Amino acid sequence: MAALCVLQPSGYGCSVTSYAQQRFDHVLVESSGISEPLPVAETFTFRDRATALDDVASLANLVTVVDAASVFEQLSTMETLVDRGWEAAKGDERTVSHLLCDQLEFADLLLLNKRDLVTEEQLGAVEAFLRKANPTGEVVRTERSVLLGTARFSMKKAEEHPQWLVEAREHETAWTRVRSCA
Repeated sequence: MAALCVLQPSGYGCSVTSYAQQRFDHVLVESSGISEPLPVAETFTFRDRATALDDVASLANLVTVVDAASVFEQLSTMETLVDRGWEAAKGDERTVSHLLCDQLEFADLLLLNKRDLVTEEQLGAVEAFLRKANPTGEVVRTERSVLLGTARFSMKKAEEHPQWLVEAREHETAWTRVRSCA
């Protein structure tokens, strides 16, 4: 059995209870398109009552899906998240390109999706960029984001990142809970 969870500011306890009861074989945590992998990983360390999510579940992969056909266009835009109606909270002044870079640099797995919509030369250029942006992330070429594989995430490695828990300490109530949607 699997559960789909959505990372959001409220509703954490019910899913931890389900995990503790070992009702699920796998849990897929889907964060919104404007979130970043680093805070998702940090969520596993936060305690609600006496239990943290990492007490009952392990994080196997942090995945960022990259649209091979539009990634360079998105990286070159000066539009802000507010311009697109994507802001995470009032006062969110990030640009689309800033968000995309944040999503790329911390993921364990970069799904280079829509490979069927670009030439091999374009695909090579995108892949070369991804390897520079995230030298330790695995790049997997996909169509329609089909993915099967093994766990890639390491909490120890994540905790060594210079931005680990920085945002969480600044905004303790934002994006720190998981709610079960299944």
